[in-house]
Amino acid sequence: MISWNICDRSRNFPIWTHCVPPSRGTRNGRRSWCCLHDSRDGGGPVRRWLCVLLCVLLCLPVSVGLFLQPAGAVSQPDASDVRAAYLACLDNGQVLFEQNTDLTLYPASTVKIMTGYLACRLLGDRLGESVTLTDAMLAGVSGRSLRLAAGEELTVRDLLYASLCGGYNDATAALAVLASGSVAEFVSLMNREAERLGANGTRFTNPTGLHEDGMVTTARDIAAIARAAWGNDLFMRTVSATSYTIPATNVSSEERTVYNRNLLLSDSSQNYRNGYCRGMSAGMTDEGGWCVVTVYERDGSSLLCLVMGGADVPNGEIIPAYTRVNALLAWARQNYGYRQLYAPGAVYKVVPVGMTGLSSSRAKLVLPDGLSVYLPKDAEASADLTESLILTGGSLEAPLTAGDTVGTLTVRFGGEVIASAPVAVTEDFAVSGFLARMQSFKHYLGSRAFLASLACFALLLALYIGLVRKRRGRYGSRRGRLYRRILRTRRARRTASTRYRK
Repeated sequence: MISWNICDRSRNFPIWTHCVPPSRGTRNGRRSWCCLHDSRDGGGPVRRWLCVLLCVLLCLPVSVGLFLQPAGAVSQPDASDVRAAYLACLDNGQVLFEQNTDLTLYPASTVKIMTGYLACRLLGDRLGESVTLTDAMLAGVSGRSLRLAAGEELTVRDLLYASLCGGYNDATAALAVLASGSVAEFVSLMNREAERLGANGTRFTNPTGLHEDGMVTTARDIAAIARAAWGNDLFMRTVSATSYTIPATNVSSEERTVYNRNLLLSDSSQNYRNGYCRGMSAGMTDEGGWCVVTVYERDGSSLLCLVMGGADVPNGEIIPAYTRVNALLAWARQNYGYRQLYAPGAVYKVVPVGMTGLSSSRAKLVLPDGLSVYLPKDAEASADLTESLILTGGSLEAPLTAGDTVGTLTVRFGGEVIASAPVAVTEDFAVSGFLARMQSFKHYLGSRAFLASLACFALLLALYIGLVRKRRGRYGSRRGRLYRRILRTRRARRTASTRYRK
């Protein structure tokens, strides 16, 4: 019996030992090639090479992982204290971080983003209009309330700020009825708009965000809705206000000041306040947890950050959802930033121009507005970015006027489009008269009028050929020859009869 082992020579400590019968490990009384270490002779060089090989194999996964790490990759932040998180650049749609974005969750106060977005669209031209509240507008309202009363007169602007800035549910319900006639119709409109925006995992059952088992969403859907709302100036002004004062009404003799419920914007909350945040929504329910959505604008970039399902804490303790939002925004600023690829007016490329009659015609393509991209700070632009130029007509052809936009330059990072910019020509190019006429004739050849004329000509030609063939068939067959013989006979008889009479 022969045994081999892998051991540490300095300590003579076996790492692995295995025995092989002589028939498998020896050949004619000698060690075979498969014997790694024969305990009878104290080992040999095979053992040392095997140790080196094992070390290489153990290090290989780590080295391969480092080698395959994509260029410009950024270490991911921790967001374990919330159920879902999403962080993206609004300027180009680039997603910087996401966690459980397709997980079905209860939306809590994020519902008011859709409510406010639709209310601003439908009532934006009626801000100064005075509205008398009715029992139907306030029926069934619960939760956070401004204690509005039926018969009270407020403006549409007052209701918008009370709902979107202060987060009051009675003002939200009044807006829904005012915009669509009833809460049920407004909720139906919310669901249709969510479907249009691609938020297919979302179903709304009320406009306030109060918990109902059937009302669900995902972080990705809320991000899509928030992105649409970000494009509405009235909505962003309303949700970004730190406070708003409602004048005295026919019911309330005193002014009422509502304060923004989003503590990222609150002057009284130094633990969470972020001076670069705007809107959008913050609140919690027992079932949905803390949900915070905001837009961060700094250094020329606009980021959308949201967290959902944050844990609730007793009064006075730090709310994890807010600290997580600020941590994600700090991580983004530390690892990402804008980088200018082309200055405004920079020449990108020189391309030939057709239809000028000159083979030497070349146009300089410039980027009138320049081009900047939002990238990881350690990314290499020359290696990590892919640029593609798409000309509007596939190529340049005269006539062209200086300043004409002739295409788009698109930049991709990691296969995703992160920026695009129009390209324009810098000078005029006149078209050649002869080439223009040839081009017109070419266009005519491909026009419907020419094709219709060609079809009519082909039809007439086919009819003519058919008639000719029919005529030839009539006079070229045996019957035709017989008919011609009869005609000749008749003609001869008439001739003979004429001669006889004479």
